[in-house]
Amino acid sequence: MDKVFIARLGGGFRSLEMVGGVELLLDVPRLEEKLIIKALRGAGFELRITNVKYEPLTWDRPAEISLVRTISMLRAAYSASVREASGARAINCSKAILISGDKILTLSALKSSGIDFPESVVALNGEAAERAGELLGYPLIDKPPIGSWGRLVTLIDNPKTLRSVIEHRQFYQSQALKTHILQRYVKAGCSDLRILVLGGEVLGAIRRTATNGDWRSNVARGGVVERAELCEELEELAIRVASAIGGEFLGVDVFEEDGRYLVNEVNGVPEFKGFMEATEVDVPGILARYLKEVLRR
Repeated sequence: MDKVFIARLGGGFRSLEMVGGVELLLDVPRLEEKLIIKALRGAGFELRITNVKYEPLTWDRPAEISLVRTISMLRAAYSASVREASGARAINCSKAILISGDKILTLSALKSSGIDFPESVVALNGEAAERAGELLGYPLIDKPPIGSWGRLVTLIDNPKTLRSVIEHRQFYQSQALKTHILQRYVKAGCSDLRILVLGGEVLGAIRRTATNGDWRSNVARGGVVERAELCEELEELAIRVASAIGGEFLGVDVFEEDGRYLVNEVNGVPEFKGFMEATEVDVPGILARYLKEVLRR
């Protein structure tokens, strides 16, 4: 039920109508989360903030919507799962977070939906990874299925370098980090498009370009961003990707090569600082309006 509260503004008072409850789940409050909090409070939401690093999760429902914004993929998936079981609507849902957070699951979902991505091979151990290198040829990209910000993603030019990467990765205890996704290097690999999708609609796109001699375009690694124009084909592609993953609020990373688009990765808890700087799109404000519409349904 909507509530009414009294707010003191400029020495006077006014009553504001509270819209339905939203819980924001986080672990590290980045700029994005701070902007979301400001937008939700400004829109009159009854807001609960849960830092999962310090607060235990129960299967009681604290709000109608649980907006999941943890950095850790597993924390995000577990938080969404608990809240879904309580009857809350998790955004994104646990299934979408798990699929987008695991690059093998992502590629499999894309393949099932007929969506193109760079030629890829999965190797579950070192011997298979060496064989994959022979199949794909060089240069190629090697990365684990779990990870973000370009960590442990390696550009490999020859079998000797691949063997070194394999030897390094085999000492990790996690099977995920011992697993290799090997991909043909895309010629436009130093630049890509990040498209934001919310509720089946595209908010816009940016181009990310690597700097300082790096070939990875991640903003967290210093990649520069600029606003990118979206054609109908790209918009439809991003929406198809969101549908394949099953997420409501996603970042879709796309390569352009020889006049075609190849989906590289999908982010189930998308950062948008660089996106906002380049496009001037008010992502938190749009998100707040979207959540209002969800609560009205």
